[in-house]
Amino acid sequence: MPDGSPVDVQQDGHVLVLRINRPEAMNAINGRVLDELTRAVKRARNDDSVRCVVLTGAPRADGRPCFSAGDDLKEAAAGLHPPGNPGNKLCNLIDDLLKPSIAVVDGVCTTGAIELALACDLRVVAETAQISDWHLARLGSGLGGWGASTRLSRLVGVAQAKDIILTGKVIDGREAHRIQFAQRVAPSEQLWPEAMAMARAIAGMNPDGVRMTMAHLSRVEDLSKEESLRFATQVREWFGTGAAFASSAQDVLHQKSSG
Repeated sequence: MPDGSPVDVQQDGHVLVLRINRPEAMNAINGRVLDELTRAVKRARNDDSVRCVVLTGAPRADGRPCFSAGDDLKEAAAGLHPPGNPGNKLCNLIDDLLKPSIAVVDGVCTTGAIELALACDLRVVAETAQISDWHLARLGSGLGGWGASTRLSRLVGVAQAKDIILTGKVIDGREAHRIQFAQRVAPSEQLWPEAMAMARAIAGMNPDGVRMTMAHLSRVEDLSKEESLRFATQVREWFGTGAAFASSAQDVLHQKSSG
C-alpha cells in the first residue's frame, strides 16, 4: 500500500470532503480508513466552519469510478481487524451528526460501503453505480455489522431491502433512485458537480437552523404526528438556549442510536 493517507480530507468552503483513497484495493475499508474517517467526522462535528460533509471514493487504479468494495476481507482473514467494532461506531457517529452528510456514489458500492452510504443523510449516485449488499452471500448473515439491514429497510422499505439482501442483486443508479435509496441520480461526468451543488446549497443555510432541523428530522420516523409536533416545540426550546441545545440534541440522538 502507498505511504499516503487512505483518506483524503479537503475543505471546500464550508464543505468537508472525505475521499476514501485506496485505489489499489478498490477503496476497501480497513482499520486505518475507519480510524481516519472517524477522526474527520469528529472534526466536522466540532468545527463551526464545517456545515456539510461529503463522503466519496477515489477512482480505481485504471481510472474506473469506485466508491468502495466494502470491508477489507484480507485484513479480516489475517486477524488484523481492529477490536470493538469501530465501523459500527463510525456509522452511528455519521448518523448522529447534526450537520448534513452526503454520500457520492459511482462504481462499486457494496457490503460495508453501503453501510457507510446508508449512515449518511443523503445519497447522490451515478447512473453507472453498482450498489449491492453481499453480507448474506459472503458472510452468512444479512444483518450487517454496522446497521445495514436496519438502515436499508427504513430507507427503502422492508420488501425492497429483502430483495437486495436476500438475492445479492446489483442495482444501478437509476434503480437506486427509483426505490428511494438515492435522492439524486446523474450521469457519471455530472455526478460531482451535482453533489457539490447540493452540498453548497446546504452549507449556505443558517447553520443553527440546520442543526435544529436535523435534530427534529432525526426522530420524526419514530414518533406519531402528535409526538413529533411536541418534539418540534422541545427542539425550538433547546435551540433558544444556545449551547444547551446542542448538548440536549446530541443526548437525544445518542439515545436513538443506542436504543
